[in-house]
Amino acid sequence: MATTTSSGSRKAPTVGDLAKQIETLQKDIGELTGLMAEMGKAQAARLSDEAEAKAQKLRDKGEGAATAAQEQMEDLQAQANEFIRTQPATALGIAAGLGFLFGLLMTRR
Repeated sequence: MATTTSSGSRKAPTVGDLAKQIETLQKDIGELTGLMAEMGKAQAARLSDEAEAKAQKLRDKGEGAATAAQEQMEDLQAQANEFIRTQPATALGIAAGLGFLFGLLMTRR
């Protein structure tokens, strides 16, 4: 970089001046590279934490849905058992009719 003296004349840059400027630039680039690497690591860690939190939320939601479905199936099974116990002839007729229909569908490919 050019410098001026008090008399207004300019001093010509020397090779030493250029070498100092290049050394300063190399140092700055090294620091900048280090900062960028740290930022990348921090952002990767943040995104990883966010992904883990979303995965856990989805896992919890899935477990809740599975539990609700299991409870509903148990309720339907209890209702079916109660129906069979209170009306065995009707239940036997329904089972026979469904078996007959299923048999017809299977033989007509």
